Amino acid sequence: FRKTHEEASCLWYDISKKQFKEITKITAAHPRGRNEADMNKSEQYQQDIGNHFKAWKSKPPCDGINHPASVFISDGIVCPGQWFSQKVRPLFLLKEAYHESGDWDLISQHLMTRDRMKKSIWRRVSEWTYGLTGTTKDAILPFPDDEAMQYFGNPWLCQAAVVNVKKSGGTSHSDMTLINHYASCDRKELLRELELIDPTVIVCGYTISSLNIIMGETIKDYQHPNPNLYYQTTLNGHGVIVLDYYHPSNRYPAVMNYYGLVGAYQQALIHGGIENRKSF
Repeated sequence: FRKTHEEASCLWYDISKKQFKEITKITAAHPRGRNEADMNKSEQYQQDIGNHFKAWKSKPPCDGINHPASVFISDGIVCPGQWFSQKVRPLFLLKEAYHESGDWDLISQHLMTRDRMKKSIWRRVSEWTYGLTGTTKDAILPFPDDEAMQYFGNPWLCQAAVVNVKKSGGTSHSDMTLINHYASCDRKELLRELELIDPTVIVCGYTISSLNIIMGETIKDYQHPNPNLYYQTTLNGHGVIVLDYYHPSNRYPAVMNYYGLVGAYQQALIHGGIENRKSF
């Protein structure tokens, strides 16, 4: 049903004269910084997520949602080979993706290509991942100004996972009522996908209402929201930081986007986040 993500090597690109130069390659054949347990998790994930998407695609129609008759777009961990060895594992919960015809794999057929990005959304995800993976209670990494982030397959994008709530029938303009309808009808499948990915932080791109539905709990109480934008939930028996943020395609300046997100993340760390939990 889908190509394994290991087929698309995770590359570190040094942009010189606007051409790619491979410096480091992380592959299953030559793993770096990974122990046997992490490798087993990666292999198991790829098997499980492939089977999961096959079953999801063939799911009988539900209240107007017909995956078998629609273009189905799979997603998930960008680079499983390194994901499970990361202390910080950021998952971006977004609304929907769209493709003209034929089922499509967002990861191997888009995010892991070497193409130059035409839109800002994935550069923002790369910038935000850089900040999330490097921020601690005591320090925030400065805003990155790196041309490598303008290309798919860059090393920061390789440290992320992406989940779209609406897996089929995607359009370029999202309707949150419809997005949440998909969250409700596909709640079981979406929750299972999150469990398989096992993030430590979930960045909601204007989708925390969907996450409330998927998790079956009130993570964000709209009557009493946290002005600092962070929340907590539990997944696979451990705590997960949830950041209620803008969609990465928003038009606010990149530097404001960056410090707003990583600042909220740092506050979550200070006030009881990942670094204060024994399970991490």
